[in-house]
Amino acid sequence: MEQEVKEKLGNDILDILSYCINCRFCLPACPLFDITAGDMRQGASGVTRSLYYAVKWGMTDKETLNELRDIVYSCMTCKNCEIACKNLATATKLVDAIEKGRQLLIEEMIGPMPEQKRALESLERYQNPYGMPPSERKDWLKGLDVPTFSKESEVLFFVGCTAPHDAYAQNMARALVKLLETAKVKFGIIEDEVCCGNPSVKMGELLLFEDLCEKNLDQFKSLGVKHIVTLSPHCFDTFVNRYPEGAMQGIKVQHYTQFLVDLIDQKKLTFGKKIEKKVAYQDPCYLGRHNDVYDAPRKALHNIPGIKLVEFNRARADSLCCGGGGGRMWTDFEAEIERIANLRVREALEIGVEMIVTACPWCYINMVDGVKSVNVEDKLKVEDLAELCVGAL
Repeated sequence: MEQEVKEKLGNDILDILSYCINCRFCLPACPLFDITAGDMRQGASGVTRSLYYAVKWGMTDKETLNELRDIVYSCMTCKNCEIACKNLATATKLVDAIEKGRQLLIEEMIGPMPEQKRALESLERYQNPYGMPPSERKDWLKGLDVPTFSKESEVLFFVGCTAPHDAYAQNMARALVKLLETAKVKFGIIEDEVCCGNPSVKMGELLLFEDLCEKNLDQFKSLGVKHIVTLSPHCFDTFVNRYPEGAMQGIKVQHYTQFLVDLIDQKKLTFGKKIEKKVAYQDPCYLGRHNDVYDAPRKALHNIPGIKLVEFNRARADSLCCGGGGGRMWTDFEAEIERIANLRVREALEIGVEMIVTACPWCYINMVDGVKSVNVEDKLKVEDLAELCVGAL
């Protein structure tokens, strides 16, 4: 059975990558290629070609597989390569091939990266990837009166794992709670919430993902959840694109930026305070490229008096990844000579904005780190869209 799984994954990888004509148009679009020293293996084409030939030639020695692991897990799964391939070449599903490559490496007991293994162990033990005991999960709620989801609740606010763990992401969650309260939304949270499973599926551990998926679906069903609003684009993407369609039937899933725009359109949320700021919006990969949600966050920004939105030179479908997706929040790679967030911060300075606005916990964390690394904390601030909206109430 194990060998059959490996053979199927190998055949699937070859089938997908047989459409690649090795034109390398994806390389300039790949953020990984931006932060390495030009090694052809460290870009979309290099990653997928390495995977293709390793499978095609049946390479099984440990040294080769370890080298392949370092290459395949370096990808952020941002999907920029697929957009380039769709526009310029054969529309090959490169990210699908890379994810199957990770599944194959786990079957070979080679993947994922050592630091990522700890995240997966934490997922299995604590149902979150941060090693956070469930007893600490509620700490972010101190000082807030956030209701537990009940039959009176119309909306489940799915907080995700990062906000309870990280101080910056906590700011996002607390701000969204304030907005929901202001709009008089009947919402609730699940205090013993389980990870959506995004890290496990992106790192190739499908059995663990299926377990987390089942636990969430059981909770949603038992609670009678009909509407989910997520803080993270990664949770949003996982519920929409990874959970069984039949099991999720009758449950509306929105990222919080989409829900905020609904509240604005219904006049339940209005902004009376002027914020005179020139800002750039950081498109999260899993909100934008993976799910085509570009307009909602911008519409919310345009409704804040005084805000001037200046687009990055690379924006919307061409936006630069923050560097956190695909399991990259838990590991670093020796081949990299720069951090992607640092590049983004310099781009923000070039277009003359005072603030980078995010709508993703990982973008938030990475952009703050980038501002610190480039040493421009006096020139550039990072704020989440929900925080900005609270400031305009």
